[in-house]
Amino acid sequence: MNERLKIKKQLLENEKISYASDTIVLPEGGIDCSEGCNPYGFPPECAETVKNFDVSRLGPYPHSQALYDAIREYWKDQCFVERENILITDGSINALYVINNMFDTHDSVVLGISPQFTDYYMHAEMIGIDYAPYQLKKEHNYKFDRYEFMEMHYIADIYAGASRTSKTYNFIYVDNPNNPTGQCIDIEDIEKIIKGALKKDITVIIDEAYGDFMPKENSAVQLCEKYPNLVVVRTVSKGFGLAGIRAGYIIACKELIHCMNKMVNPYMVGELSREVAAEALKHDDFIEKCKADFAEMKAEIRETLNPSIIKKRKKGDEEIIIKTPGPASGRLHLAETLDTNSLMLLYHDDKNINLKEEFFRRGVLVIDGYDFKGLDATAARVRLPKKEEFPKLLKAIDEINKL
Repeated sequence: MNERLKIKKQLLENEKISYASDTIVLPEGGIDCSEGCNPYGFPPECAETVKNFDVSRLGPYPHSQALYDAIREYWKDQCFVERENILITDGSINALYVINNMFDTHDSVVLGISPQFTDYYMHAEMIGIDYAPYQLKKEHNYKFDRYEFMEMHYIADIYAGASRTSKTYNFIYVDNPNNPTGQCIDIEDIEKIIKGALKKDITVIIDEAYGDFMPKENSAVQLCEKYPNLVVVRTVSKGFGLAGIRAGYIIACKELIHCMNKMVNPYMVGELSREVAAEALKHDDFIEKCKADFAEMKAEIRETLNPSIIKKRKKGDEEIIIKTPGPASGRLHLAETLDTNSLMLLYHDDKNINLKEEFFRRGVLVIDGYDFKGLDATAARVRLPKKEEFPKLLKAIDEINKL
C-alpha cells in the first residue's frame, strides 16, 4: 500500500536515528545531563513577559514584529541586519528543514562533519540528499582540522558512494559549536570554508544552535553581508534556555530569505513565543554567568582526567608556578571542546563499555554516542548540569575513569 501511495523510497527504506525524545526517564534520584537546553533555565525577565502578556493576542494569527526587531538589535554591534535578512522559524531544527527543502535534491550531496547534529543529516537523507561527512579523528581527540575538511570538497562524493560525474554538492553543513563535542571553530576558518565554497557555487549552512556559548565575535552572522552563499541558523533554545517556546531564526542574504518565504508557513512562531524570545535576546548577561560556571566545571573535569603537572621556577626573587596538563589518569577522555559551552563528549578506552549505561547506573542521564554517526557506545554526549548538581556528575566521571 505504501508503494502505491507514492511515498518517497527513502522514508520506506531507512529508519530515522535521533536522540530527541518527548519523554525523559531519569534514574531514581538522578540528574539530567542529556537535553541540550541551558540547565539554568532562561532569563527571569522572560517570566515577567509571560505574566504580563495580553491573552487576547492569542486569538488572531501572530503578527508581532518584536522578535525581528530584537534580532536586529542583538547583532547591531557586529553587522547591519535588515528585516529582509531574517526568517523566524519554529526552532533551529525547523530552520534546517526549511533550508534542505529549498534546494534541488536530485543527485546532490551535502558535506558535513562526523559526529555532528544527528537530526540534520537524517532529514537530508530522508529527502534524497547523500550525506558525506568529514570524520573527526579519535586519535586527534576529535579536533576539527580545516585543511582536511577543505580537501573534502574534492572527495566528498566518494564518501557518499557517488561518482563525480553524477553528483553535485548542494551545500556544506557545519554546526559551530559542534554537537556533540562542544568545540568551536574559529571565524577565520569558517570564512575560508565559505569563500572556498563560493567558488564552487556551494551554499554553506552554519548551525549556531549553541552559538550563544561562544563569543559573539565568532559568529558567522557578521559574514552574511559579504557572502551570498552563507546561511546562519540560530535559536533561543540552548543558551537562553527556551527550548519549550520553539523559536529560532535564519539570517542570510535577501535573495535566499525571499526564496525560503515562498515555501514556509507565513505564521511560524506563535505570538507569545515571539515576545518571550525577543525579551530573552536583551539579556546576554544571563548567559555570561552560565558560561563562567561551565568553564569552572570543565576545568575540574580536566583536572580529574588529566591531573596537572606543577613545576616551580625562580625568576629573580620571585617563584613562578607553572601548571601543564599531565597524562591521562585513567581510561576516560574529554574530547576537544570550548570551555564555556555546556556540551562535551566523553569517550572510554574499553571497547566493550556502554558509557551511557555506566553513567545511568551512577544516577546521570546522558546521550549515547551510538546516536551520532562516527561514534559508538564507548562515547557519550554530556550536557553540564547546574553547579549544585555537578558533584554527582564529577563523582560518576571519576569512577568511570577508573574502569
